[in-house]
Amino acid sequence: MSQDSIAKRRRELHDAYFQERDLELLDFLKDEEDAQQSLEDDRLQSIAGVHSPEVLAALKSAGITSSSMTAFMLLPLVRLAWADAKIQDGEFQSILKAAEEDGIAYGTPSYRLLNRWLEERPNEKVLEAWYAYARELAAVLDEPSLAAFQQATLGRAMRVAQASGGVLGLGEKVSENERHALHDLEHALTKPKLG
Repeated sequence: MSQDSIAKRRRELHDAYFQERDLELLDFLKDEEDAQQSLEDDRLQSIAGVHSPEVLAALKSAGITSSSMTAFMLLPLVRLAWADAKIQDGEFQSILKAAEEDGIAYGTPSYRLLNRWLEERPNEKVLEAWYAYARELAAVLDEPSLAAFQQATLGRAMRVAQASGGVLGLGEKVSENERHALHDLEHALTKPKLG
């Protein structure tokens, strides 16, 4: 056997080995990607508050991720908190508690963002961007997906409004300004009428 022949066989062995290793690595990467996608799907499902695979698929096809959904779901809570121009005594903690009960865990980035927005009112551009985003979502989601998504979003907002309202647990739980804020949120998440 010549040196060239040995070198050629060594290269073939090397290439075959690395090709097999590359295939194993590609399979591993595919499995990792699938696992990450499944984790992302679980996060999106939890944050959006919807469990229908069809609704989740519609959200994903609209380009929604768990991080964009987090901000989207938090802003209605913030809008309600600031509906009366300032956050009332006890309202701050009530909102954070209600948010925790609704899956926004203490110490997470979502919780910290909500906390910051409760300490300092977000500027109007942030809220305007939310409304524009909500209207676009309403336009692209099919009716059943939009209804489920609207119910989850407004349900969370209503629970927070009720948790923060009333005096010593008496009286109306949702203020007039909060009702207007809820109406605005519902309107933003309503499919636009054609014509």
